[in-house]
Amino acid sequence: MKKSIISFLVLSVISCTVSIAQDVTARFKKINETFLNPQSSVVMIAAHRGAHLEAPENSLASFKKAIELGIDIVELDVRRTKDGKLVLMHDKTVNRTTNGTGRVDSLTFAEIRNLRLMHNGQPTEEKVPTLEEALMVAKGKILVDLDIKADEAIDQIVATVKSTHSENNCFFLAYEPEQVNALRATDPSFRYLMRTENAIMVDTLMPKMKVEAVHIDPSHYTAHVVSTIKNNHARIWINALGDVDKKALASNASAYEEVLKYGANIIQTDQPALLKAYLIKTGRYY
Repeated sequence: MKKSIISFLVLSVISCTVSIAQDVTARFKKINETFLNPQSSVVMIAAHRGAHLEAPENSLASFKKAIELGIDIVELDVRRTKDGKLVLMHDKTVNRTTNGTGRVDSLTFAEIRNLRLMHNGQPTEEKVPTLEEALMVAKGKILVDLDIKADEAIDQIVATVKSTHSENNCFFLAYEPEQVNALRATDPSFRYLMRTENAIMVDTLMPKMKVEAVHIDPSHYTAHVVSTIKNNHARIWINALGDVDKKALASNASAYEEVLKYGANIIQTDQPALLKAYLIKTGRYY
C-alpha cells in the first residue's frame, strides 16, 4: 500500500512537471510569434534588468521571476571581466550592485564571483551571473534583449549566443546601423532592436534596414514614426522607465497611456507586473 502511494505521488509530480514545461513551451512559442508580428494587437512587456523589484537587477533570480510573472522579454547588460569572462552588470563598476568595489574590467571573474549582489540595500545570496548562465535560464521561456556595454566583446557574445543555440531566443540592441550590418554578415538569423534618436533617423534607416524592433524616445513618438516602423515590419519599443512608471505606481496605472497612445507595442518597464495588469484590463495583452 505504501509503495502504491509513493508511486502515485511520484507520477503526480512527474505529470505536473511535464504539464508546466509544456505550458512554458507553448507560452514561449506565442511570445516568439508575437514578436515577429508587428501588426499584432498585443503590447509586449520588457522587464528592465529582469524583475528587479523582487530580486537583484541582472540576476538569475530576477530573470526567473520575470518568467514566473509571464513577461515577454528581459533586458540585460553584458560586460567583460579582466580575464575575458562575460558577466551581467549595468555599471562600469560593481560598487552599486554588489558588496564589493572596482571596475568590472579590472577584476577577474573569480574576484567578481566571490561578491554578492545587493537588493534593497542588503547583500543577497545571488552571485553575478555569466551571460551563458542567463541565456540558459531564458532559453525556451522568455526573449532576451542584449544590451552590450563592452563593444570589444561582441565576437565573444556572438559565440556565446551560438554555443547556447539562442539565436531565436534573443536580440541585439544596436546603437549604430553599422553594428547591425556587421552582425548580420556574421549570421543572417540574428535579431535586432535598433536605437534611434529622432524621426529623421527613422525615415532614413527603415527602408534600408531589416530589424525586428525599433527603439524610439518620447521626443519622436508620433503617429508618423509609428506608421513608418510598422510599415517596415518592425515593432516599436519605448521606455516607461522613470516618470511614467512612477505615476503608474502612484495609483494611476492609466499613466501608461503616455507610452501607448500612438501604438508603441513593446514597453520597457521597472514595473512589469503592474504594466501587465493594466494591459490585460485594457485588452492589449494576450
